[in-house]
Amino acid sequence: MNILVCTSLDLNTPCAALNRIKSLCNALEPHGIKLFTCGSVKAKLKKYLFKGNKVYYSEPEKFLFLPKAFLYNINAAFFYKRHLKEIINLLNIDGVIIYSMFSTMIEPISNVCKEEGIFVVNDGGEKYSITLHNLLNGVNYMQYRSIFFSFRKLDGMLVCSPRWKVYADSINKKNLFFPSFMPPLKEISKNNIQKKTKFRIVFMGSLCPREMPKTLINGFLECQKLGYKFELVIIGRQGFNFLQKITWRKLNKKVAKNNNIIFTNFVSSEERDSWLNSADCLVLLRPPCEETYHLFPTRLPEYFHTGKPVIITKVEPFSSFYEHKKEVYFISIKNSPKDLANAFIELFNNQSLRKFIGNKGLQYSKNNYSYLYLGKKISNFLKKINKK
Repeated sequence: MNILVCTSLDLNTPCAALNRIKSLCNALEPHGIKLFTCGSVKAKLKKYLFKGNKVYYSEPEKFLFLPKAFLYNINAAFFYKRHLKEIINLLNIDGVIIYSMFSTMIEPISNVCKEEGIFVVNDGGEKYSITLHNLLNGVNYMQYRSIFFSFRKLDGMLVCSPRWKVYADSINKKNLFFPSFMPPLKEISKNNIQKKTKFRIVFMGSLCPREMPKTLINGFLECQKLGYKFELVIIGRQGFNFLQKITWRKLNKKVAKNNNIIFTNFVSSEERDSWLNSADCLVLLRPPCEETYHLFPTRLPEYFHTGKPVIITKVEPFSSFYEHKKEVYFISIKNSPKDLANAFIELFNNQSLRKFIGNKGLQYSKNNYSYLYLGKKISNFLKKINKK
């Protein structure tokens, strides 16, 4: 069976979404499902370009006042409306997965799939909060049109949280819980682990507001005030957009001269794994809000993969799956720097607790997020929809 994943993504710019699609491709291949991915590229193409299992179209030209999110979605929508039918026939596509939560993508693609008599499902997760920024860039409009209208055009949904499952059931859509993949287990050489002399706390991601950067930094600084010689490593490129740049500038001024806080910026996957596996504990914080409740971070199984304890905020969807001091170490929804500091200190003082939580998290991930487990479930789901 051949399936086309339709995105509005730049396929040459690494991101969590592309990692998810690549993992899905690897997980479904043993079950006789071949995935093709369609997205943009920084090149001028007459129509599109086939390269391996990728289908490229030209990224949109920049317009001074048009928001980037809206621009990329509109460009993708026009492309699929014009050329999707032809691509489906050239690649013998049996079904389409739309990687988008926006009506501008879902509606034209769904219409073409219905005309061609093939199935169409959605894979996504984010539910964006209503903010001035999201209103101005069209995100809220595109998403809420999907919720009230566009999703009803689908044959099914891959959902990444209990709240999306409740929604899919409410509109009578077949659905499957698909959180995120754990990377395949592999032996990590001691030579490939970053050397350290201190208790190492690791965070991976961009310090945008939903990552609670003030709590992270202030919790760490609280430990330093108490005399603990800890080290905080922050993996990833910072300051992607305007809001992140503001957050980043404020934090950078505060910690620029702190030798115990290390910013790696963008690193290769090998170096990223090296830092992660050198951690004594890892951190993933979230505020209690609609965005948090509806999304499952792709990095969490990567954290579990290390066998190290993960400190995480006790909010949905995590509170639905894990127990405190079992698979994870929970802090309260207040996201207090003092609570986070206490978590760091307790894990530092209790090596057996660190090992217990790390092992339980790894085992949970093996059982629920592995390629073998999810690959079989998703392939069966897609094959059943294909028979309709």
